[in-house]
Amino acid sequence: MSAQPKRKAVRRTGVPAPKFNKQNQRMGSKGERTRKLLIDRTVTLLETHGLRDVTVADVARAADLSPGTFYVYFEGVPEVVLAALESASQTSPELEAIVARDWLKPGSMANAPAFVEAYTELWNRQRTIFRVRNLAAEEGDERFYRARMTAAFPLLKALSAQVARAQAARRTPATLSARSCAGTILMMLERLAAVGPITQKSDGIDYASLKDAAAYTVAYMLGARS
Repeated sequence: MSAQPKRKAVRRTGVPAPKFNKQNQRMGSKGERTRKLLIDRTVTLLETHGLRDVTVADVARAADLSPGTFYVYFEGVPEVVLAALESASQTSPELEAIVARDWLKPGSMANAPAFVEAYTELWNRQRTIFRVRNLAAEEGDERFYRARMTAAFPLLKALSAQVARAQAARRTPATLSARSCAGTILMMLERLAAVGPITQKSDGIDYASLKDAAAYTVAYMLGARS
C-alpha cells in the first residue's frame, strides 16, 4: 500500500498556514509565535493609527524585536494586515444558518433583526482589521479589494440565492439583480457595523434604530413576511 500524502496545515478559513518565512526558511514553533506576535502588535497599533501611519519600526518596537526580524516574516506593514485577514472570517455558522432559513413563510420577518445583530456583532469583533482593509480597498489597493471580496463571497452567494427565491415567489422585483441585492445588503451592514457604535443620539438616531431600519431593508429584499 502506498504511503498517504501528508495533509497541509490549514486554518479555519481554509487558507494554508505558512510553513516558510520570507527568507524561505522553514518556521518552527518559535517562528510561528514571532510571526503571530508581529500580527497582533500591528493590529493593536492600527486601533489608533491609520495604515499609512504605522511603520515597520513601530511594529518592531511594539513587539520588542528588531526591524531586521520583522523582515524575516513580512515585506511591510500592509503584508502583515493581509496575513491577519486570512484568519478573520466575515461569516459564521450562526449567520449562515439564519440566511438558510425559510424567509418566505409567515413570521419570517424575525429573521432579519437576528441576521443584522449577528452580522454587526461579528464584524465589530474584528472591526480594526476590517476597517483598515476596507479603506485600503477603497483607495485602490487591489490586494485588499480581493481580500474583501473573498471574505464576503460565502454570504454574498447565500443571500443571492434567497433573493432569487423571493423573486420566484414574486415578493421581490424580478427586474433587480439578485447578486446586486445581496451586495447592497452586505455593503449596508458593513457601513452600519463601522459607524453605528459611534452614532450620537444627539443626531436624532442611535445604533438600535439604525439596526431596525437595516433589518427592514434585509427583510424586504429577501421577501420576508410578518
